[in-house]
Amino acid sequence: MWPFKKEKEPGNAKFTAFAPLVLASDQVMGPNRLPVGFAYRVKPNNPHDSGWIFLSGKESQEMLDNNPPKICPLNSFLKMDPSLAAITESPVGSAWERSGAQAPWEEVFGFKQSR
Repeated sequence: MWPFKKEKEPGNAKFTAFAPLVLASDQVMGPNRLPVGFAYRVKPNNPHDSGWIFLSGKESQEMLDNNPPKICPLNSFLKMDPSLAAITESPVGSAWERSGAQAPWEEVFGFKQSR
């Protein structure tokens, strides 16, 4: 065995353990979270990334600029809200919204990410 075998980055193992991952705003995380009301999918950045971005739909651009979405496990969101499973197999470029936690998901056609 080569004595200088490069160690895998420790952070990579953490991402693998929790994959697939999403980006989620502060409003849809924590004990006082709002339900995910808007979700869109971008091209994943790496094999652990699902490409999904979950928002409440009430965030302002300023709020997102000051508190960017955080990396979270998709499975955590699916456990909290099983209705997300209905949209998470949708392709890159798709976007979905709903008016409340119990409302059905509706596809948003023509959505373009602003940044």
